[in-house]
Amino acid sequence: MSLRGIRLVTFDATNTLLKFRIPPWSYYTLIAKDYGFTGTEKDVKEKFIDSYNFMWKKFPNFGKRIIPWNKWWQKVIEKTFEGQVPKDKDLAISEILIEEYKSPKLWCVAEGGRYLLNALEKKRIMLGVVSNFDPRLHDILRNVGILKQFKFIITSYEVGCSKPDKQIFIHAMKKFGLSNPKECLHIGNDMRKDYEAAISAEWHALIVPSPENLLTNQSEKSTPAPEHVFPSLQILAKAIERNELKL
Repeated sequence: MSLRGIRLVTFDATNTLLKFRIPPWSYYTLIAKDYGFTGTEKDVKEKFIDSYNFMWKKFPNFGKRIIPWNKWWQKVIEKTFEGQVPKDKDLAISEILIEEYKSPKLWCVAEGGRYLLNALEKKRIMLGVVSNFDPRLHDILRNVGILKQFKFIITSYEVGCSKPDKQIFIHAMKKFGLSNPKECLHIGNDMRKDYEAAISAEWHALIVPSPENLLTNQSEKSTPAPEHVFPSLQILAKAIERNELKL
């Protein structure tokens, strides 16, 4: 089938709809060098991924109900540079990074993203974002120029549950006033958090795999149908325009 019957399409944010202009560890390294850091980008990458995963396990969902989200990120950054910069410089580095990661200097819309959003709008399909993210996502989408195309933005931090919990998809349906999950489609890059999670909520799902998705394990319980996998948003948009999509 095509998109007939679909009333709502939601997107994951990081590495699906949005891409980093440069890898986070590259920019972290650049900023930290102004504060005495002498290590390598490889060191920062390894420490950043470990720190992120440690904090997510100890304080899930950016510390929701435990610590403020910005304090959560301060701790990630502090652990990333632990023993590598003077102790009193951690806060200065984290304040810069937390603020600048709202900026279009560091984020851009993924290739074909604007094209796909416009193609869906032409079909009068309502659009939303369902993402494991902190509240800065609203600012980021505004700063890259696509916020107004969405009916709603749902971040895991703001609603208190994160993918792969299917409750975040149920929340999205309620937000839009829908009761039939078969009228909903989610597009993401992560097998477990996007594809499998949406399917578990009885939604339709498509996946645009991303090699950059390094922060969490892709615990794949199943393989998606080949017709549900697209190498880019651009190619997905073309398939929609030609009514070649199979859900």
